[in-house]
Amino acid sequence: MMQERKAKLAVTIVAVLVAGGVLLDALSRFKVVNSVLSTVARPVYFVVGGAARGIHGVSDFFTSKTALEKENTALKKENEDLRQTNVELIAMKAENERLAKLLKFTNLHPKYETMPAKIISRDLGDFKDVILIDKGSDDGLRVNMPVVNASGLIGIIDAVYPHMSKVLLISSSRSSIGGMNLRGDSRAAGIVNGVAGPDLSLEMRNLARNADVLPGDTIVTSGYTGYHPEGLVIGTVEEVQMDPGGLTKKATIVPSVDYTHLEEALIITNYAGFADFLRQQGKDPDIRTSKGGKSR
Repeated sequence: MMQERKAKLAVTIVAVLVAGGVLLDALSRFKVVNSVLSTVARPVYFVVGGAARGIHGVSDFFTSKTALEKENTALKKENEDLRQTNVELIAMKAENERLAKLLKFTNLHPKYETMPAKIISRDLGDFKDVILIDKGSDDGLRVNMPVVNASGLIGIIDAVYPHMSKVLLISSSRSSIGGMNLRGDSRAAGIVNGVAGPDLSLEMRNLARNADVLPGDTIVTSGYTGYHPEGLVIGTVEEVQMDPGGLTKKATIVPSVDYTHLEEALIITNYAGFADFLRQQGKDPDIRTSKGGKSR
């Protein structure tokens, strides 16, 4: 019984398929009918095709988004690298310019033997009057050697250690330098001292009452005080005043060296000044005074 039903079902399915095939073949021969079938089927094709295109578009979107994210990350990294390279190039350019100025000093003063040094610390002490450099006794430095840069006189070696030295700035109240007006028709001389305080100014004292010193004049070392070679620029006269007693003048001087931006310096190593004379007299040229400074 069961087998008869299966046989009838199979025969029925085959008959339907054959009839359907014949019908479709017949209908396809008539243009009108074929057009109607195409019209009826078009929405189905549109929906199915649109869905397929949508799926493909979503896939492309996510693929493109991932690629853009990777590209963006790579560009950010490249930008950071370029920024760092730019910073390094700017720093190198600035350093080269500073070193070129130091070289200019050595060319202008060929009689001096110099040793370059880097500033490793500054703004020490209550009045910011000393700096530290990265050269010391192991490099042949000694107390009282003058320290300069391309702008002029920085100071003098105040203490030495094996691998570094302390430099007393000329703006220190402990500093005392023989100064002279560079202007040829003046050549007025005096003593240049630092003034205690935050402005790092200088004063040229003991000027004669009739000394020809005017604002704008350049003051250089006179070479009369032993440890500073003559002709090194100290600064520019800003103001000239008569002392209260009316017997002498004093001038306020702006240092030629910008202490706030010091990075390199030169130590003059072959200038002895009074040191050789004192040694010949059997005296120590590095003796300190009772006030804590050095005899200049």
